[in-house]
Amino acid sequence: MEGRAWWVKATLSAGGAALLALFLHRLQKRQRACLKAEEDRSHTNSQVRPAPQVAAAPLTQHPGPSAPPSTPSGLTGIAAQKAAAMSSGSTKLAGAPDFDLPLEQDIERRLRERYAPSYLDIENQGNSCGALKVAIVMVSEAFRDKPRINRQREIQTLLRPDLDSGRLHALSLMLKTPEEYAKLVAQQQERAQT
Repeated sequence: MEGRAWWVKATLSAGGAALLALFLHRLQKRQRACLKAEEDRSHTNSQVRPAPQVAAAPLTQHPGPSAPPSTPSGLTGIAAQKAAAMSSGSTKLAGAPDFDLPLEQDIERRLRERYAPSYLDIENQGNSCGALKVAIVMVSEAFRDKPRINRQREIQTLLRPDLDSGRLHALSLMLKTPEEYAKLVAQQQERAQT
């Protein structure tokens, strides 16, 4: 009985040591990634970058909510959705990034310009490891008759230059129409009363 107990103890100790080593390895890897992201962000913020050049394509007036959005010829599927998300009613490209502004102000400017929201809240949630993570809650008429996935694709497309440059690490999105938002607020008030 004593020999078996010794063998079990040795096996459990070796397994515990292996798990501890794996945990420490992953923790070190995460710390290195956070330090690299912070280093990249500080390097990116210290350089003045010009806005990325966009291929010149004729832009058309933004159709009303009942008409389907127009896209450049030859685009289908997700490429057409991205082109529609970036289209604008003016001659300049709505939502072009301004790398001279702080990221949160730039995101707010671009979202207000593109969607004219009745409610917009942008919260920086990236305090843990230095990488900027942003939560966006936005209410806009522009989301009417659009599925949730297309709403999110539009915002991700608008913010793609920031994601690609490392200026922005992650997004959390809640995108509602005014009616959906009113319903959500009413549900929350009802829960608070009970």
